[in-house]
Amino acid sequence: MNKTLGLGLSTLIIFGLGSYYLIVSVQEKVFLKVLLSGLAIPVQLGIGLAYGLLTAVVALWIINRKFFKREKKYYHKLIAQLDLSLGNIIFLSFCAGFAEELFFRGGLQPLLGLWLTSILFVAIHGYLNPRNWRVSIYGAAMVFFIAGMGYLFQEVGLISAMTAHAVLDVVLFLNISSSGQEKENA
Repeated sequence: MNKTLGLGLSTLIIFGLGSYYLIVSVQEKVFLKVLLSGLAIPVQLGIGLAYGLLTAVVALWIINRKFFKREKKYYHKLIAQLDLSLGNIIFLSFCAGFAEELFFRGGLQPLLGLWLTSILFVAIHGYLNPRNWRVSIYGAAMVFFIAGMGYLFQEVGLISAMTAHAVLDVVLFLNISSSGQEKENA
């Protein structure tokens, strides 16, 4: 099994089982009802797409600033090890968007609240780093972006948050993975 497939499937299984447990056993809710609640699915997809693109524009603005150059180079090297094709990027972004939002929004947010869940999500991803103020600036912005996804879950539906997360990931993966190639081709 290649790294990308293993990483994506692991994300789906681990976060999927965790969210199922939290939704069914702890919250005592119907799993599919949580997954499919909210506005009509096409509306959720459209709102999620728009929010994902909006947050991607702001995130790109931050990570493409001169002060973030060293960190972007670090993340490029990390991602380059996976040797991702466009299909791999879309697959991993879908897996992360679906599974992580299912776990954090559907599973944890009803128990911990929107803001604590958002901070926990960003901290687990390593973006609230007291030893690196540059990453923490990005992390602070991400807390607000992720909280926005929490509001999407509450007001629009879980599928909108999943879509926004996946779109944001696709754009960031594409930008960071191509940033090293631009320098090599220059």
